[in-house]
Amino acid sequence: MKYPVNWTRHLGAALLVLAASLGTTYWLWEHEKQNAVMDQRAQADLNLRSFLSRIDQRMLAQEQMLRGVQGLFAASEVPITRRAFREYVAALKLGADFSGLEGVGWVPLVTTAQRAGHVASQRQQGLPGYDIQPAGDRPAWAPLAQLEPSLARHAASVGLDLSTDPARQAAMQRARDSGLVTITSKLTQLIETGAPVKAGFVMFLPVYRRGTAVDSLEARRANLQGWVVAPFNMEAWMASLYGETAAGIDVRIFDGIEVTRDALLYDSGAPTSAVVQRSDEKLEYLHVAGRSWTLAVRALPVSEAAGTSGAYASRDQSLIIARSGVILSVLLALLTWIMVSDRARAMILALRMTAELRETKEHFELVFDTSPDAVVISRQADGRIIDVNPGFVSMTGYTRAEVIGQSLANLALWRTAEDRDRYLRELHEHNGCENLEAAILRKGGAQMVGILSAQPANFKGVSCFVGVMRDITARKVIENRLAHMAQHDALTGLPNRALFDDRLHQAVTQAHRNRTRLALLYLDLDHFKPVNDTLGHAAGDILLKFAARRMQEHVRASDTVARVGGDEFVILLSAVHDKDDARGVAEKIREALTEVFELAGGHTAHISSSIGVAVYPDHAIDEIQLAKHADDAMYQAKQMGRDRVVCFGDFHPRRHKAGMDLGPG
Repeated sequence: MKYPVNWTRHLGAALLVLAASLGTTYWLWEHEKQNAVMDQRAQADLNLRSFLSRIDQRMLAQEQMLRGVQGLFAASEVPITRRAFREYVAALKLGADFSGLEGVGWVPLVTTAQRAGHVASQRQQGLPGYDIQPAGDRPAWAPLAQLEPSLARHAASVGLDLSTDPARQAAMQRARDSGLVTITSKLTQLIETGAPVKAGFVMFLPVYRRGTAVDSLEARRANLQGWVVAPFNMEAWMASLYGETAAGIDVRIFDGIEVTRDALLYDSGAPTSAVVQRSDEKLEYLHVAGRSWTLAVRALPVSEAAGTSGAYASRDQSLIIARSGVILSVLLALLTWIMVSDRARAMILALRMTAELRETKEHFELVFDTSPDAVVISRQADGRIIDVNPGFVSMTGYTRAEVIGQSLANLALWRTAEDRDRYLRELHEHNGCENLEAAILRKGGAQMVGILSAQPANFKGVSCFVGVMRDITARKVIENRLAHMAQHDALTGLPNRALFDDRLHQAVTQAHRNRTRLALLYLDLDHFKPVNDTLGHAAGDILLKFAARRMQEHVRASDTVARVGGDEFVILLSAVHDKDDARGVAEKIREALTEVFELAGGHTAHISSSIGVAVYPDHAIDEIQLAKHADDAMYQAKQMGRDRVVCFGDFHPRRHKAGMDLGPG
């Protein structure tokens, strides 16, 4: 007996099964791919913060080097000769830590009355043809008197008046007026008149006359002696940051806040002539030595992120899911077509079909059993669990027997009722959920963070939900580390300036509201640089950590100790009775820092501290004035011989007559 064959119906059934299977495969593949992208972005953000921290540390090291040269001029009672300057720079041994540095130079401020004597002095010291260039009458000159190490390409630069270039002049004026280190805008010609560079900058640090006060703008302008300078080649400087930028990201650095081709300082990728800002970039802003740099950051795709084993593992997992799913979908469609195409043929092929079905089942079970994610199949009608995979058992600690038949709502997995109710509400109101984050409790009470997704499905004729849970605890740890790095000093673990400024603002607001007092201490370590120079940066870092720990031991838990510079700290005492109360805490800290420090390798170090104290509201009306007065008090402690505590009300700042201005500004 023959039966008519409806090929259209048979083909439609096979295509329906194929479409359903491919749809499920696509959902699983997309879910895995999204998680891989999220993991990669989290790692890229961590790498970016580490990269920014390395830039900050390198800038700090260069500033400390220039401050050492500044100290040479401040400590000398006689003019520094060219030979003494050359020997001092040679003793610095500027090696790999200062790659990209073209040299260290001295730029004196020369008035009309001083010009002839300056030129004669330089000629007597071995430069018979020395003169200030370009020629012409100006109110004052700022010639590059010396640049060490002395190389052939530097010869034409000696005597060049740096103030004739607008970019250098602007940086010199900012350094003079602030007393701080500054850098120029982007330069393609650093100092020498020879070969240009792709991009670079020049760093300036002012030097004031020995024994003069510089506690006001007028005093700093009047007592300016000159500048210490250091030109840097940006490409070589960036290449020295541990040999690379950061894995998984492409970084471009621009001078200023505008992303333009003329402002491009550095590009970690291949040069491009396309649009300046790419659509997949985000912008980060970095304040560097008085200038703003803009970082255009792009997270590389997984295929480009040479990177991490985790990225490739996630990509391989998604490829396994895609390939296995396509193969299984085709097999299921083929089996469906065979099963419905001819009832007579089904009898002949029964044994073969049984074997193929067994193989198909084994493939499905392989995917179900080997997935590292937790998979839960539950009935839509009452939420009771039908089955779980080994990944669920491994992740949660519960056996299949303990959870099968249990309701999703009654499982002890949920750390909070809010997460449980939100998950169940998504299932019933939206027929599934995507990337829902929840706090999960493992068996035994251990906590984890999971990201949940669920889709409706048909399992053995029962309408159910297939839920997938991935453990993202490690990712959350990375995110928490990022948040901590953004607000804390990488070396000491203390709050950085951004976090301290926020706490100071809140403390002043609360003190104003409650009519209470607080105190601000500015602390600078004395004699730290000799330790750094003689024992090395590693010993200096250990000393900073020990000093920070001693400070914390002498304040309350409600107080804040922060590191705001190389060897500069600030301490917020959130509640004091008067300035004597604050002075007492400061004296305890000062005495603790005079005790000997035991360093690695059997070395010891002796330092002291100069501490300035200001009390709110006795000495200031807001946090800005409070910080300035505490800094003034610390400066007074330095002037009085160091190793002492000075309160703001204990002295009267002197006023100084304004001096000559170098150009506009």
